[in-house]
Amino acid sequence: MKNSDFAKGHLLMFIATVFFSLNFIVLKYLMPAWMTGYDATFFRICGGCLLFWITSFFVKNTPIDKSDRMMVFLGGILGLFPFMVFFNMAIQYSSVIDVSIIMTTPPVLVAIISIIIDKTRISFWNAVGIFLSIGGAVFLILIGRTHQGEGRDMLGNIFAIISSIAYSFYLISMRKCSTKYNAVSLMRWVFLAGSIGAIPLGIIFLGKAHIMHHPSTIPVLLLLFVIFFPSFLSFLLMPQAIKRIGHQLVSMYQDLIPVLATILAIAFKMDKLFWDQPVAIAIILLGVFISSRTVKKEQFTPEVKS
Repeated sequence: MKNSDFAKGHLLMFIATVFFSLNFIVLKYLMPAWMTGYDATFFRICGGCLLFWITSFFVKNTPIDKSDRMMVFLGGILGLFPFMVFFNMAIQYSSVIDVSIIMTTPPVLVAIISIIIDKTRISFWNAVGIFLSIGGAVFLILIGRTHQGEGRDMLGNIFAIISSIAYSFYLISMRKCSTKYNAVSLMRWVFLAGSIGAIPLGIIFLGKAHIMHHPSTIPVLLLLFVIFFPSFLSFLLMPQAIKRIGHQLVSMYQDLIPVLATILAIAFKMDKLFWDQPVAIAIILLGVFISSRTVKKEQFTPEVKS
């Protein structure tokens, strides 16, 4: 592999990571003042779906095999949709820093789901890594209860955990398809399946959204940013990065998201750092590191999106 391709892969992944990190900040600005998590889910999934289908008319597409169609459908309706709706609700109710920290857990959750579904053997150190990561998330939720009313909410953090579980299921369901089909061919169907859940939310809640009755330039532009960059463009950049630097290096960028999100949240005065948050991220990332070092080489190493 050429050094230029390797460097380009890192650049693409860094850009995607910046978009993911900014997504936390922009959504926090929009919710709940301009919309709810339900409204954000409708815009992100349906907007992303529209963009992927438009893009599909300008690129070469690979038809989805009949044997993979059910898994793609389940990945969209039971993976992507609940991931986004609970992620958006978590951002609405809890702090940017808390949610960004909890969203580093999918690699460990994937390991747990694989153990349950695939009867994957678990080593001692893998068990230690899983225990540390889950313990770090529980620690964050429990300690965060003492700061209720300061932008941190236990319910929001629980939503973040549910979102991480849903995303982990999505990663597992897309394990084979993500390497078999190009990003546009696959994601247009995944987002279309996710729209089955998102459209009813739009019908029920969108009419009450403040942004629909009192549109303002800045909120509308920020909403368009959320739809185009983290919900669409980053999904196109990541497969290109994976081809150049591999799943393992791509997955390491997820550790950068809470760092960037924390810096941005503090810089924009949306959040403040409490002592338990650096401790929790250290415990979770230590667990992820230990767990990822012990998995079999052929096991899928997921990347985190938001």
